[in-house]
Amino acid sequence: MIKWAMVKELSSLELLKKRLSTSSRDGDGVSAAQKREKVREVLIVDDEEPLLLSIAEGLSIYKKYFNLLTATNGMEAVKLLKSSPIIDLVITDLSMPKMDGFELLAYVNRNYPKIKVIMMTVFGTPKIEEIVQNMGLFRYLEKPLDINVIADNIFDALAIKTELLGNEDVKMEETKEVAGKLKYAANNEVENYYKKTMP
Repeated sequence: MIKWAMVKELSSLELLKKRLSTSSRDGDGVSAAQKREKVREVLIVDDEEPLLLSIAEGLSIYKKYFNLLTATNGMEAVKLLKSSPIIDLVITDLSMPKMDGFELLAYVNRNYPKIKVIMMTVFGTPKIEEIVQNMGLFRYLEKPLDINVIADNIFDALAIKTELLGNEDVKMEETKEVAGKLKYAANNEVENYYKKTMP
């Protein structure tokens, strides 16, 4: 039963990735936004797949402005960075298996110094914030996050003027629904952390 749920989650994540990569294309394989202006590439890294799915789904309404890539840990993110040299922004969780947010931030700063990094965490402290700021972080966000906060930070990091967003792009009801899912997924992340660490 648990394996089936994990396979279903992975399938949902893969379907969303495929939908995000193809939904912004028209018949000739080039989106209208790409014809007007270069669509930016954003890599989101988080080991909590339901949260990652919620973020990706919530941000999909901005596909005219940026494409989303996702990874579930720092090592996957490194593979994507190596295979896709056009990534403009990395948004990463701090606490992850295999390669955490600190290690990923150090890797990006060393190998891709022009890529901005936003770090998000449930377990933020002033000391952690100070450490990551000294490591060249663009922004530090604490979970749970509202999808609009994430979007605003992406637009800020990529220098996309928000006044260019038309009413047809911002579907408030859709955004509110996704924000609720995002908050639920972040609360589950905290609960799962305590279940793993508490006796």
